[in-house]
Amino acid sequence: MARPAKFGNEELLDAARDAVLAHGSTASVAQAAAMIGAPTGSVYHRFPSRDHLMIALWLRSIRRFHEGYLAAAHQPDVRAALRACAVHIPRYCRAHPADARAMMLFRHAELVQAAPADLRAEVATVNDQVWATLDRLAEQRYGRRDARLVTLVRAAVVQAPYGLVRPHIGAAVPDVLDEIVVAAAEGILALGDR
Repeated sequence: MARPAKFGNEELLDAARDAVLAHGSTASVAQAAAMIGAPTGSVYHRFPSRDHLMIALWLRSIRRFHEGYLAAAHQPDVRAALRACAVHIPRYCRAHPADARAMMLFRHAELVQAAPADLRAEVATVNDQVWATLDRLAEQRYGRRDARLVTLVRAAVVQAPYGLVRPHIGAAVPDVLDEIVVAAAEGILALGDR
């Protein structure tokens, strides 16, 4: 009879997340395993390489973030939904600093090309639901959808908030950033009303 696994995928991903928070983006498999007292072999049994472990962590962190982001996007009032999407970014990063740090392990565009072949499709499509939701919100907000309006919405509720929060990842995310992010989002979105 096979011995039951002592460390599951989620525990190992939690350990990798904690190692990244403690040691940065160069955290090793050994450092991750040490976080929970696991032998490195336990990690390699479930994740064939450091890249697989760190990409799996990145994907899980992105998906966790998306849960709240997509919930914010589904408010009945489109303007409130867009504000909620924007402010979700600093609030999530403040509440989940380890996951926020793990989301910064890779740049999506680069990882699509560099990920191991067995993870590339999953990496490529991880943001698809968010982009489709933002396209829908752009159409609801402006009564039509074109490339300029989609760009404005993405800048307002993804790129600007992310750019404002990014310098604070790994430290305390100031509360005032919530107001700043909403003001920036509303200013950008107003450009589409001209």
